Amino acid sequence: MSVATVSKVLNDYTTVSRATREKVLALVAEMQFRPNEAARSLVGRRSMTIGILLTTGLSNPFFVHLLGGIDEALKERGYDLIYLAQLSAHPEYNFVQHCRSRNVEGVLAFGFQLGELDADKLVASGIPTLFIDLNLTGERAGYVSSDNKEAVQGAVRYLHELGHRRIAYVAGLPGSYVGERRLAGYREGMAAAGLIPRPDDIVVGDFTQETGYRAMRQLLALAERPTAVVCGSDKAAIGALQAAREAGVAVPDELSVVGFDDIDEARVVHPPLTTVRQDMPALGRLAVELLDRLIAEPGSPAPSVIVPTTLVVRGTTGAAPMGG
Repeated sequence: MSVATVSKVLNDYTTVSRATREKVLALVAEMQFRPNEAARSLVGRRSMTIGILLTTGLSNPFFVHLLGGIDEALKERGYDLIYLAQLSAHPEYNFVQHCRSRNVEGVLAFGFQLGELDADKLVASGIPTLFIDLNLTGERAGYVSSDNKEAVQGAVRYLHELGHRRIAYVAGLPGSYVGERRLAGYREGMAAAGLIPRPDDIVVGDFTQETGYRAMRQLLALAERPTAVVCGSDKAAIGALQAAREAGVAVPDELSVVGFDDIDEARVVHPPLTTVRQDMPALGRLAVELLDRLIAEPGSPAPSVIVPTTLVVRGTTGAAPMGG
């Protein structure tokens, strides 16, 4: 058979007879033939490759689960995934040119901070881009994020309903979109409950277990220590639990603790951690879906999608102690 006939079968043309199609597909299976994707991309002007840019470590538990959803959705759509290293320390480095040189059809970006120059350049470049947890939009750029502010508002509201009045907050990374949104949620949640946080009730961290540990030690040293603490991440909450345990403070009898993310460790620490659950794999799948739409429909509006969260109540929260 001619190359053209075989090509029509492999590309699902309807102008090939059923008998011919079945014969070609049988031979394809017998020979274990796979099309040359590089050659196909030259003809169709599509690379079927998505670049992912991370400015955070690969060990970040949030990203690990996020990547699972991303990988699943890309496979369903026939895309390959490559990691785009950010080489900004090099004097001649041009981030946008780097993306173009890798011949990616679109970029998934995670870990950028507010006002970061490379993120703004990426938006202006016209390369289809989907930011995760950063509210940047452009002609061919959009974002998806969990509802970080409402999530922390809900956590504060829940603790207030349990009778807590001295509610502290271990903040995330200053200048990050999620860090600022979660901090705003704490402030607005406290205001809605008619509570005014003291300056010492907010301790700045960076989402890590180490800063959660140090923050809790600082809070427990206050003359009037809090009866409840909301942490900007589960890692920070786990560090806070460690500090409380070392100080002999009983959780949840004397102190309630709430985390954010619902990573695997949240279920196995003692007591199991009450936390805000983000559906991280679903967030990854949605990011790919939105990016695929940006690629396939150049005139489509830039997506700005906020995904609801769920408060998962476990063993680290309870009624406020007397006078709490």
